[in-house]
Amino acid sequence: MKIFINGKELSATLENEKNAYEVLKPVEEWCNSNSFLINRIIIDEKELSPDINKEYEAMQIENIKKIEIEALSHSEYYLSSIISIIEYIEKVSKTDSATLTENDIEALKDGIFWILDSIPRAIFLCNMNLETHGIIHILKMLEVKLERLNTITDNEKEDEEYLDKVKEFFGDDLKPFINDKVLPTMELVLEDAKINTMLIFANDINENNALYKIGTLPKFQPFIIEILDEVVEKLQTGKDKEAFIYAEKFSRIVGLSFSILSKVAEICSIDYSNIKIENISLIDAINDFNSMMNNLLEAFSNEDYISIADLLEYEIKEKIENIMDYIPLLEEYIERLNV
Repeated sequence: MKIFINGKELSATLENEKNAYEVLKPVEEWCNSNSFLINRIIIDEKELSPDINKEYEAMQIENIKKIEIEALSHSEYYLSSIISIIEYIEKVSKTDSATLTENDIEALKDGIFWILDSIPRAIFLCNMNLETHGIIHILKMLEVKLERLNTITDNEKEDEEYLDKVKEFFGDDLKPFINDKVLPTMELVLEDAKINTMLIFANDINENNALYKIGTLPKFQPFIIEILDEVVEKLQTGKDKEAFIYAEKFSRIVGLSFSILSKVAEICSIDYSNIKIENISLIDAINDFNSMMNNLLEAFSNEDYISIADLLEYEIKEKIENIMDYIPLLEEYIERLNV
């Protein structure tokens, strides 16, 4: 039997374990003691409950070929909650009112209630404020929409045109509100949540989690590039004020990424001049990036917005991607240290 955590195969040897519970329980305890949460468990391609309960005792290890475990830091787990909320809202926003059935409407009511209940909790856990981006106002308005939907379904079911009235309300009122107000607000919330996740993630790095932290860093690459692209787009369309806001966000998340690299190097005593790809060391790649960032700062001080956009789009983006290419080598190095 093979055991994988976040795609990495465990080298531990099984001794007296007889069932999946005895294998997974120590993993859960290690995760809990190191501020991780088990998010998914897949046994032989079948996804099961992430709660390690007694049902796993019936699964004998001789009948299992592979166990895959996805563990997330607390901040990543909270971020995934916000992403799940947004994915559901996007699904609702794309629903054609003409296709709604009575069952769909009841599910929609439950879904809106779930949104109203989940957003405040997820935002709180991501160390954000409900006042930010007018979230409280959005939630109050959504609550009013739910009350209206409840009124239609509770008082007018005897009306032969009941379903048509619900569809009309959904298409003319609720759906535009979701598209025009809720989704744009939640996209801003998600940006802040990702930054806060990186901030929390960059803290409390130690010998036990250094491998996980460095191996998870590439997960943030799409977000870094996304913010970089926002700076470029705002500059190219003359939205200088918004560009500066995104430039500050970009600077912050890049700083957090390099903070993780620095802390892991210190904790694991890694000389980045020895980590090389085609004779170019990681320290050289970092220095090259820092030099380019200095050029960017100079362009900002000169208000040379064309140069800023070009540097970000054609130079800095590539250098970020190049640095992330070194992460697998760092993982291998740290794994050898732990053998």
